[in-house]
Amino acid sequence: MAHEEYVAADGGWIRPEILSDPALYEMEKERVFGRSWLLLGHVSQLPEPGSFLRTFMGEESVIVTRDRSGAIGAFLNACRHRGFQVCQEDRGTAHRFQCRYHGWVYGSDGTLIGVPGEESIYYKEIDKRRWGLAPVAQVDIYKGLIFGNFDPDAPSLTEFLGDMAWYLDVMLDRREGGTELLGPHRWRIAANWKVIAENHCGDEYHIGFAHGSVFPPDLGPMRATPIPGAREIRPGLGHGLGVNIYPDEMKPEEWLNSGINSAPPHVVDYYVATHDEMVQRLGRQRAHMTLIHGAVWPNFGMVPIVNSLRIIQPRGPHEVEMWSYCLVDRDAPPGVKAWLVAQSAASFGPAGAFEQDDAGNWAAVTKTSAGNMARKIPLNLQMGLGHEERSDRFPGELGLTASEINQRGFYLRWAQDMFGSNAA
Repeated sequence: MAHEEYVAADGGWIRPEILSDPALYEMEKERVFGRSWLLLGHVSQLPEPGSFLRTFMGEESVIVTRDRSGAIGAFLNACRHRGFQVCQEDRGTAHRFQCRYHGWVYGSDGTLIGVPGEESIYYKEIDKRRWGLAPVAQVDIYKGLIFGNFDPDAPSLTEFLGDMAWYLDVMLDRREGGTELLGPHRWRIAANWKVIAENHCGDEYHIGFAHGSVFPPDLGPMRATPIPGAREIRPGLGHGLGVNIYPDEMKPEEWLNSGINSAPPHVVDYYVATHDEMVQRLGRQRAHMTLIHGAVWPNFGMVPIVNSLRIIQPRGPHEVEMWSYCLVDRDAPPGVKAWLVAQSAASFGPAGAFEQDDAGNWAAVTKTSAGNMARKIPLNLQMGLGHEERSDRFPGELGLTASEINQRGFYLRWAQDMFGSNAA
């Protein structure tokens, strides 16, 4: 099928089968996860030479290391002899990795440094320089976040992020000391990765309905009313976020004590005390803005309003493993970090009040999309179509909350990566 039969040229509808079809998922492993910049982790997880962490790029197991020189690299977690995973631990410190199958040994820079029987049974004829761990073609860091890309010809990370970086700085670059990741929690959800990612990039519409257990039952027409002072923003196809924009005269302590962002005095005091530093680093405009939710194409999701950062790890067309971290300022007091971790888990952890509602919905959508008839019936993504705006103050295209500006961008990016679509 041509891409126009899966996603409308303007992004106004999609065919549900893209959310469950196994053949399309196999293509995604190469054309999306094999060619995109994927979030691997954070430099705080690799504090010293020899530090390593184990993660995934799509379904490929990967080791991210800091070698003896301090350089960060990433390698397929597969011995070059028979393909057994050379690293079984999630995170730790090691200057070498030994395969448990036949004992081949690799350094933290991926080089093959030991082969049992190298002299007696290989006759000194194996060229160890050729048989190191297969490196991830490109590895780069943005404000502490480590990304990898299997495609050596892919555009740079800076080009990939584009205008999204301007918004990421609100949570990554507000203080000189930067950030750190705490966690993660991990759990499985019986849902297609795209259903979850598009919810992160832009869905304020569901809040008053899906999260009725959290919000007041008497919202009435407010359930579908745009949120005052908030916008959905599409910095580029595939990326998306929602933001709260506060008036210049509004003080930080006022917005820190509103909605689900309400915080105890010691947390409010911390953010008030560091607000001037944020203004100096990012300017007043970004210092008077909070990120509600967001996603970086394809599977890096976030709910910054509760400091939640997550990697949506695909596990086939009908399942993901959610990795949920809490992102905090590195130099924040321990009490502030502890409260933020607790808030993140209570809202968007595996048993979180919001996460339970969402996970059930994501699983139901995925299951329905596999139906013999339902998979053929287009789904509507027209909310706000043709009413996108631009502003001199904010990079990207803007929509109201609610708007499906970001869902349209997400699936247009999917079509572009999968089939070379030029739709915009």
